[in-house]
Amino acid sequence: MRKWGVKTRVMVLALFPAITIALILGVVFTHTQISSIQNLLHERGLSLGRQLATASEYGVFTSNRPLLLSLTNATLEEKDVRSIMILDSFHRSLVHSGPKMLSVINPVKLPTDRVVIDETKDSTLFITPIKLQTPVVDELQEIDPPLHINSESKDIVGWVALELSHANSTVAKYQTLMTSSLIIIVGILINWLIAIRMTRGVIRPIQEVTRAVTEIKEGKLDTRVYSGGGEELQLLEAGINSMAETLSKAHNEMQHNIDQATEDLRETLETIEIQNIELDIARKEALEASRIKSEFLANMSHEIRTPLNGILGFTNLLMKGHLSQHQKDHLTTIKKSSEILLTIINDILDFSKIEAGKLILDRTPLKLREIIEDVMTMLAPTAHSKGLDLVPLIYSDVPNNILGDPLRIKQIITNLVNNAIKFTQSGEVVLRAMLEAQKDNSITVKISVSDTGVGLSRVQQQSLFNAFAQADASTARQYGGTGLGLVISKRLIEEMGGEIGLESELGKGSIFWFTLATEIASNASPDPKLEALSGERIIYMENQATTGLAVQHMLSNLGVHVKQVDSPVALIKGVIAAQEQRKGYAAAIVGINRHLMASNQYKQLLSELEYNRGCRTLLLTPTLDHHQHSILDMVSAHLTKPVIYHRLYSTLLKLINGDVVEPKLSGPYTEDQFTDPTTLPLQEIPALSAPDHASSESTSVPTILAVDDNDANLKLVEVLIKELGINVVTAASGFEALTKWKLQKFDLIFMDVQMPGMDGIETTEKIRGHEKNGQRIPIVALTAHALAEEKKTLLNKGFDDYLTKPISEQQLQDVIFHRTGYQCTNQNQTDTYDPTPQPIKPSTRARKATCVDIALCIKLAAGKNDLAEELFSMLLEHLVSDIEAIQTFYEDGDHEALLERVHKLHGATRYCGVPELQETAERMETSLKRKTNDLEEHYQDLIEAIEQVQRWADYNNWQNALREFNTHKTTH
Repeated sequence: MRKWGVKTRVMVLALFPAITIALILGVVFTHTQISSIQNLLHERGLSLGRQLATASEYGVFTSNRPLLLSLTNATLEEKDVRSIMILDSFHRSLVHSGPKMLSVINPVKLPTDRVVIDETKDSTLFITPIKLQTPVVDELQEIDPPLHINSESKDIVGWVALELSHANSTVAKYQTLMTSSLIIIVGILINWLIAIRMTRGVIRPIQEVTRAVTEIKEGKLDTRVYSGGGEELQLLEAGINSMAETLSKAHNEMQHNIDQATEDLRETLETIEIQNIELDIARKEALEASRIKSEFLANMSHEIRTPLNGILGFTNLLMKGHLSQHQKDHLTTIKKSSEILLTIINDILDFSKIEAGKLILDRTPLKLREIIEDVMTMLAPTAHSKGLDLVPLIYSDVPNNILGDPLRIKQIITNLVNNAIKFTQSGEVVLRAMLEAQKDNSITVKISVSDTGVGLSRVQQQSLFNAFAQADASTARQYGGTGLGLVISKRLIEEMGGEIGLESELGKGSIFWFTLATEIASNASPDPKLEALSGERIIYMENQATTGLAVQHMLSNLGVHVKQVDSPVALIKGVIAAQEQRKGYAAAIVGINRHLMASNQYKQLLSELEYNRGCRTLLLTPTLDHHQHSILDMVSAHLTKPVIYHRLYSTLLKLINGDVVEPKLSGPYTEDQFTDPTTLPLQEIPALSAPDHASSESTSVPTILAVDDNDANLKLVEVLIKELGINVVTAASGFEALTKWKLQKFDLIFMDVQMPGMDGIETTEKIRGHEKNGQRIPIVALTAHALAEEKKTLLNKGFDDYLTKPISEQQLQDVIFHRTGYQCTNQNQTDTYDPTPQPIKPSTRARKATCVDIALCIKLAAGKNDLAEELFSMLLEHLVSDIEAIQTFYEDGDHEALLERVHKLHGATRYCGVPELQETAERMETSLKRKTNDLEEHYQDLIEAIEQVQRWADYNNWQNALREFNTHKTTH
């Protein structure tokens, strides 16, 4: 309440007591009225029951049904009376008037000395005993023959069951509730109007005082306030007016002092000129210090990268061995910590190059979609480990071939997406690429990254793009980082002629965006036209809305007709309905979250689609851990999120056409472009030229010379090259390297640049000086320096390529292949999930029966589960030989033998619950007997039905299904 304003407090004080009292009175009134209605109904039932019991005493005693019927019909006219029944002493019904009673009368529990009330939802039953009065007994003792009187209770001659309806009382209760509610609402409304009137009387004088104070703050010192409020406000007004007058006097005095100070400043102009000269000298000293700083950072980079190369390399080697889970966790922590340290070094070096004005941007053709998808693929494991949905949305009008610096654009996108993932705990991170403007070949592309994270306040946004600044002082402790990522991205974008900005609200997420002012690359190779899927029908279920939108957008661009459903039940129903109409879907796409990977419902869904319905299924999942692959065995294809455009196309093409068609993508889309996703985005990797020694893959194993003065780095390079199955010779100095080069022929040399004595540059120059014409050996520089001018210097000194430490195994493979033509094979591959690919057949487009019906199996086996299991097992055993024989006879044209085999198979299917196989076998047999022209179509259907039953049996525990079904039926 301390943060509430005056208006809010006045409204609360005025409304809260009145609303509370009104609600209490309304509840009490309503409860009293409802209780009264209920009690009145009970009293009426008791009274009518007693009256009818007294009046029907004679009629029951004499079994005079007409008399009793007239009494019940007369009582039935009473209000709320629904039904009446009179029973004799033997619990038999003498008379019943009205509809059938809602309550059941238990003869055993009929009362003898009191009235029993049985209340239900719609009625109340009153059972009143009919007692025989003494005078009547005396008068009727002479009657012959004697009347039947229950010997168990001579005073009880029968019972009256009177049922009263709740309809009128229920209406009365609702009327009471409506009346109470209306009274409460009217009372609250009147009180609200009075409170508003009172609030205005209090707030208006305060607003006048506030306005006067604001004007005084703006410098209008002649402002005075007269609001006409109460005594307290008048005291406040007098104080404000006095303050304004004092300020006015002080302002005049200050103006006088300013004039005097101006005169004094004129006398100090000579001093200021001297200070300007001193500042110019200080500026030159600062520039020299900046140059020294750049050199220091370069040296520091070398000194830090050299041990980091050993740490990262040997950590990767250790992780390939057989370790316990704790050891793997420790190694993973070491690796991540080293990568973070390397990222920080890269940030500092980039910032240093920007500050020194030595940043040089390339302007080459690039594929924007590839860059975006590379970043999203690389950062997907981090996002999925936090349960985030990572989605790229690239609008169809965005040109893919543009001019720019691919490395720097990738660095900017990586920084923004990585920050979004870092500061988002739940929800999604969405990257959108859209065309903002276009004029001829000049375009402006806007890329935005939105998240559902913590958001930023206005104060935080103002300092966010400053160097070494973060939104919160605790950010570096909680999330890590140097605070250089955004300032580097801002400088890079400005160098490219674009803009960067953000839109954020604290607690509601942020949107970082930047624009690229560039041109369409006219000389670049055009993207291949992906038209093979045009016109196909696909059904799609996704529980992440934004991912569903992105995938549907991709499918629409491919010309696919998509039906999107929102539940497994709707998906199955859609597939079944389409197959029954002979318009089955070409494939089904199922997208799931991490927590659904072990869901039995989704496993049953995938099993039903693949093995019961013959619908090829593509499963979309987050990044998988090594223990989450069981569900992948149930589907024909699998892709990890976020979905990559060309991978989606090639996968669907294979699903729809089967193994017969192998998709071949031309243009920029090749599978080997997506290498190690752990490659650091800020690490500069030089472009590799074509092989010097071979135009095709070489079969001979090359011999490589590795040179490095650091024992750890030399050992690392040696181990990595040996694991690739390549011969390697090591040298710890330039002199040793030169000696071994003279004694032995090498196919490639990895040369460290900085070494004591004869460094790598001098050693390379000596090797080049002794080489004969046409015998140039490729030499690749290994250095920890990361400055652009370093690369140019080394290439001018005789080196052929350039690798920056730390070196990854993938980079070594690429360099060796491009320089020797030898395709490396890792001899110590880690255990990865690589299931044996199963043959894929196109989806079933038409189906009228299920593949295997467990209930039908039990029924055909006379309800015996052991017999059903034996029959189905026999069928499966014979299917192996049946399919081979049928294929052989059909290909040989032996229709008589084929008819005999199909007839035998048809007979076997009639003892097992395989409706589809039975129908296709019957159609095949009929076609053979009639010698129709559609034999080939029936043959294909039969082969597919046999394979479908075999696949169903392979991926379903049919033995337990038969046993549990029978047990279930027996139990119930």
